[in-house]
Amino acid sequence: AKRVDFRGAEIGDPEWIWELNRCQDFPLLTAAWLVSGDDRYADAAADRLDSWIEGHPPGRGIAWSNGFEASVRAISLAVALDALRGSAHLPPERAERTLLSLWQHARWIELGRSTGSSANNHTIGELVGLVAIGCLAPELADSPGFVERGLAGLEHEVDLQIRSDGTSVEQAFGYHIFVIDLLLVATAVLDAVGHPLPNRIRAALGRSGDALWAQIGENELEPTYGDSDVSRAIILDGDERRTGRAVACAIAARLGHAKAARTAGALDATGYWLFGKNGAARFDALERACGPGSVTLRDGGLTILRRGAARVTLDHGPHGHLSIGAHAHADALRLDVSYGRHELVVDPGVGSYVQRKLREAFRSTGFHATVDVDGKSSSTPGGPFLWTTHAPAELMFESVEGGLVLAAHRGYSRLPDPVAHTRAVALLDDESIVMLDRLEGRGSHRYSQRWPLHPSLQLDSISSRAVALKGETNGLIIAFVASHKMDVATAFGGDEPLAGFWSERLESVVPSLLISADVEASGPVHIGALLVLYRGDVAPCADIELDIEDNVTRVRVAAEGAGAVVDVRFAPPRVSVTRNLDAPPSTPRLSVGRGAASA
Repeated sequence: AKRVDFRGAEIGDPEWIWELNRCQDFPLLTAAWLVSGDDRYADAAADRLDSWIEGHPPGRGIAWSNGFEASVRAISLAVALDALRGSAHLPPERAERTLLSLWQHARWIELGRSTGSSANNHTIGELVGLVAIGCLAPELADSPGFVERGLAGLEHEVDLQIRSDGTSVEQAFGYHIFVIDLLLVATAVLDAVGHPLPNRIRAALGRSGDALWAQIGENELEPTYGDSDVSRAIILDGDERRTGRAVACAIAARLGHAKAARTAGALDATGYWLFGKNGAARFDALERACGPGSVTLRDGGLTILRRGAARVTLDHGPHGHLSIGAHAHADALRLDVSYGRHELVVDPGVGSYVQRKLREAFRSTGFHATVDVDGKSSSTPGGPFLWTTHAPAELMFESVEGGLVLAAHRGYSRLPDPVAHTRAVALLDDESIVMLDRLEGRGSHRYSQRWPLHPSLQLDSISSRAVALKGETNGLIIAFVASHKMDVATAFGGDEPLAGFWSERLESVVPSLLISADVEASGPVHIGALLVLYRGDVAPCADIELDIEDNVTRVRVAAEGAGAVVDVRFAPPRVSVTRNLDAPPSTPRLSVGRGAASA
């Protein structure tokens, strides 16, 4: 199996074969049997268990190509064994074959551990696989050792991979959900055999619950930053994917976590299967925490601003895990905007793992709501799951109560003429959003402020200074201003270059609008944007002006007759807002420096 070359796109994508060989239908079939009493489900589970073991001798074929895949499959096999044990569906000879296979899985996991720069969610999965085998196959003489080594590794890894604010070091929300799911399975199998849950694992789940609460408010959609292949540790329900709300439900049921309960809303089937009647009673008895409001997750580098139904997220975090940053995207200073359950300015999603052109595009800077410099990404790609340089980002100022944040990154310092990017964001009381980018380089560069939009938004109108967009029940206006000549452009399903696409899940790609405000100039460049969210058929008027002085850049905005001034200072860093001013004149104007003006 180790000799199987599965990395070339010309031979296809191994992901689908791996997922089939995770055998996650086995636990689902046994769950159906336990609920219904219908022996057909148990017969199907037992027959498939036998068939898989017979058809996949250890170390042969792509199903055995790495320890991680063996570990996820081992969870399924161990749970099926535990469910069928003692029934007529698992006679002694069948049980012996299954136990032998689980021992072989454990040995394969231990011989093929993910280490070094690849020690990410795969490492967590491998360790949980060992714990599941050790707990649910006690007949094996090596089971106590599997549990001991698995837990020792997990206690070490959870502190490395889940930060103190509860975010994942991989900078990929989908993989954080997967890691939580794995840890919940480990917790459930430990509970099943009366083994105490180590404090570090308990704490990691608790702070993950805090991070989920911060990122997913009531009636809000879940974030989608970074990679995701919607992997699950175990399938015990009919849901298409495991969500942040679902794992929050299980955290609340097991730990009595009030914030996670607020995020979850209600107990789901998998939460009940994992933690039973006691978990359900604990969940129901919880007094829910209040909603998250605006918050900064400092370790993960996320500031989430909320006003009414508007949620604005600025990414100012590190770039992925360890040296390769495998599942991170080049999205430093990315801005995502949603309005209730409507996504507006979006992370583009994952795209593809094996289609090279899609892979390169979907994790590039140009596909994200940030600024692309000279057509290059802020971090340098070195392969499909490798970055050779990382864009270090820094939070410079924030006032979540005031809806204000200022951050910078130095990813473009690697250019022959280095460029520094600083971004200020203000979420105003009327739910409009003001954003200012400052790009500092000496020579001439091509700057492109990007706005990837959800496919539900259609282009209504476009001018040299603004775009109007319509959704099913709401709309969005983006008005632009710049310190130099600016072009506003759109892309929709473009092929050369690839631009204007959105991906709901791995290997699923649809066209969507990409708006860009493009400037080619030398010296410090400022590009501002005003986003006005609205409901109904009539778009409001919106305008934005820019005044650049020695120590402050002043952004004046107006929408529907109400105005505000956002002052951005870069040294010392600070953002402030004066609201409810008279609206600026309807004729757009731009003043640069002292007394200089251009239309």
